[in-house]
Formats: sequence, C-alpha cells, structure tokens
Amino acid sequence: MSSTEYVRTGWACVTDTLCGPYVSLEGSTADDSEPVIFDTREEAEAERAQYIDMMLEAREHDIDAEPGELAELMELERESLESEESVAFVGVDAAGEVFELDVITHEEIRPLHRPDR
Repeated sequence: MSSTEYVRTGWACVTDTLCGPYVSLEGSTADDSEPVIFDTREEAEAERAQYIDMMLEAREHDIDAEPGELAELMELERESLESEESVAFVGVDAAGEVFELDVITHEEIRPLHRPDR
C-alpha cells in the first residue's frame, strides 16, 4: 500500500498532453477548484464520451474540407481525441495533489497535473 493518505478517491478523466497527464477541475475560482472525480468508472467514461463528442462537434465547423473528405477527417480527429483522453482511478491528498492509483492496491502509478498549478 502507498503511504500517502488520500482524502478522496474515485474515477477521473485524464488528458495526456506533451506536458504530461492532466485532470479536469471544477469550481469558479482558484481557491475552490478541485479535481472532477466520479464515484463510478461508468460515470467517468460517459463524461469522457460526452467531451469527445462536444470537441468533434466544435471542430467539424472549423474544418475546411469537401463533404466526402469530412467524414474521414472527423474519424481521424476522433481517433486522436480518444488516444489523448482516458479514465483513471485517482486519489487526491490533503494538499490537493492528484495521483493515478492502482484500483485494487491503491499504489501510486503516476502523479497527475492540475491546470491550476
């Protein structure tokens, strides 16, 4: 078991970027921002799917392509987003730091970044 004490655990959507993996935050100010954590994997997977669909809808209007090419380009966009977006079991420590955890042992796999830090 990890020696870190977690004040919250659950499922989070993780975005892999060139700067490392990030978790989404909720809250209206920097003082009340906290990671978005779901009770079940299914809830997190649904959020991930909704986010991907929303991004594709927004990108579809920005892509300048012939109608026959649009479907192919959108499929490439979907593949790209699906490779960047994942769901992980996470723990948040008392300082608000977020770590991906093994769902069974709760051993730390890797730290996750927060956009506000």
